[in-house]
Amino acid sequence: MPDSAFGLRITIRLLACLLPAVVLAAPTPPLHSDVLIDEEVTVSPSKVRPLDFDLSSGDTRVLCKFHLVEGRSGVRAVLLKRDDVRLWLSGGAHRSLASTGFAETGGFMFLIPDPGAYAIVLDNRLEGRAAAIVHLQVTLLSGTGVAGPVQLAAPLRSRLLIWISILLFGLASSYAGWRLKLALARRSAPRPTPEWPQPLF
Repeated sequence: MPDSAFGLRITIRLLACLLPAVVLAAPTPPLHSDVLIDEEVTVSPSKVRPLDFDLSSGDTRVLCKFHLVEGRSGVRAVLLKRDDVRLWLSGGAHRSLASTGFAETGGFMFLIPDPGAYAIVLDNRLEGRAAAIVHLQVTLLSGTGVAGPVQLAAPLRSRLLIWISILLFGLASSYAGWRLKLALARRSAPRPTPEWPQPLF
């Protein structure tokens, strides 16, 4: 193998060893969490209850969870643009961004790419006899576009990853040096001179 190709191969191996540790040690951007509502909401029988909110920036995840405290047939939660709420209730053409089925417990997470006016509507129209008391939680997550909480690397974990990176680099360097030395020794070793058999007469 040529020396240039061998050196490139060793460099790629070193980078492959170091890359996972560098990625794990790098801090993650913070996640911003804003709680819109976390309380019990009453929805009259055969009625809906909207929660209006405005987004000043896009790329925000809406995390909605609910469970039925009192009620019979269950409710559903629907995420729409605010202008589509009246169209949805009147049966007009609209677009629901996210929705659950009618249930005692449910939820969804939806990434809203654009700022604007939106609404989450609790729908109790399946039940015409009694009101529904729903514990509703709505949280806005922004900053990273990830679906869960983000933790920064602890100082001890960061130091450990750095030392592991140094150890991997040392082992890979030693192995590369040994392979290079062996290859040079093989190339510089003199070829043995063939011995011809002595004539018998």
